Amino acid sequence: MYNSQRIDFNKVRSTQEIFADYLAFMKSEGQSYGLILSIFVLPFALASAYILTQQTFDLQTIDVLSGSYNNMYIALALSFVAKFFGVFVSCAYVQLYMSGSRIDLDSIKSYIMDNFVQAFLASLYVSCALFVGFCCFIVPGVILLPALSMVVYDVLFARQRSFLSLSRCLNLCRTNWRQSFAVVILCYVVIFVLSIVIGDLLPAENTFLNVVVSSVVTVLSETTMIPFILLYYSLANQNMKL
Repeated sequence: MYNSQRIDFNKVRSTQEIFADYLAFMKSEGQSYGLILSIFVLPFALASAYILTQQTFDLQTIDVLSGSYNNMYIALALSFVAKFFGVFVSCAYVQLYMSGSRIDLDSIKSYIMDNFVQAFLASLYVSCALFVGFCCFIVPGVILLPALSMVVYDVLFARQRSFLSLSRCLNLCRTNWRQSFAVVILCYVVIFVLSIVIGDLLPAENTFLNVVVSSVVTVLSETTMIPFILLYYSLANQNMKL
């Protein structure tokens, strides 16, 4: 999708400008971007949400040590795949957008095929780092969160290994820690609050509605990769001026 008022990703922005340009990007590219994102993310999000709703029901009536409890791990795996494609497709879309290339399902598929291994390994690396950081130490997880939020994009953009990209992203975050934490934490807080509010509004007994709405929220939450990429370029440009 092409628009006469294209967003220039590669420049310094304030935190307010990052979110303003995120909204401007969604206004101009939201239909195309949202459709492609949904094609890749929604099937896995729906499957994961459905299994989780069934598991919640099962846990009230059966022994959690039974074989069906393993469905929880299947749901988590599907959730990881949904998250992986959300980040991957967002990175692909932005890189094609910045290069002025044609953006359609075929071009996104081609990008994914060419970069699948690097992106998948980077996503595993980020997931493991977040798990260890938050579940074991918490504070390191919070400190690493802004940098880890940008690692996959750096892997794809700079063609670096994951641990080198983490080092690069940490160096970028040191350029402006305040902005790094402000953008990333605000995005996650909005997603969390949105999930809680919608969850409270939905009737618990309506499984179908809960599955569909929670899956749509999952797709929407993946669009936060856009402000993360805007932050990445803002920090990179600030770093060059130091």
